[in-house]
Amino acid sequence: MNEFVLALFVALTGWWFSTGVILWLVHRPERYHRNIFGLATITMLVAFYGVQTTVTESTPQSVVTAFCLALLLWGWLEMGYLMGFVTGPRKEACPDGATAVARMRLGLRTCIWHELTLLVMVAVLAWLSWRQPNQTALWAFTVLWLMRWSSKLNLVLGVRNYNQSWLPERLAYVHSYIPRRLLNPLFPFSVTCGVIVSFYLINSAIQATDLGLMIALTLAGAIAALGTLEHLFLMAPLKEAALWIWAAPTPTPSVTKTRSQSQ
Repeated sequence: MNEFVLALFVALTGWWFSTGVILWLVHRPERYHRNIFGLATITMLVAFYGVQTTVTESTPQSVVTAFCLALLLWGWLEMGYLMGFVTGPRKEACPDGATAVARMRLGLRTCIWHELTLLVMVAVLAWLSWRQPNQTALWAFTVLWLMRWSSKLNLVLGVRNYNQSWLPERLAYVHSYIPRRLLNPLFPFSVTCGVIVSFYLINSAIQATDLGLMIALTLAGAIAALGTLEHLFLMAPLKEAALWIWAAPTPTPSVTKTRSQSQ
């Protein structure tokens, strides 16, 4: 039980701290971004090498290390998008009156290189983890990937609560693809699936007899639960930004003056 609680603590603190670090780095002056992303890219390559060395054994230390490496890989991907290095060919606002389908199609063009890179990273992790005892990095990264895709679909369909100030100035056009709605048809399904997956993973962890497998499932289940919580943040008028007040930027008029849609 102590290992189970410790794994939950690692997942929670890892999610909170890595999100804060990404926020803080992304909002440094742009003149530093190339160097920051260069160092992050080196870290990403080292992380892939680290995954290769951890997949061969499922000790508690290897499992936790693999989880942390997955967070590093995810952090590189997020910085690549938010710093503008891995985005898409479209860098324009969504046209007025665009339908949900058109908004989704145009929105995909704003981040298609990011999405393709994500798929390649999942494929590499799957290749490194194939028939290996430690699947933690693949599981954690895949859960992050699926939760992020679900979040993006909900954003395009419309959400109630969206923290605009977190996106840097260069991505201000992204706000135009996110209408404001009290609820969208996908949201209940997304939350329900998130709860089911979280319960399945945590319940499997509790029943696991192998300590390494128990920790791996707990970490993946905790990330799924936190991803479901992030979905709730999109609709509930909560002050979740206070969790990262130490890393978040101060809103400016140029960022907060964005167009709101109600389709």
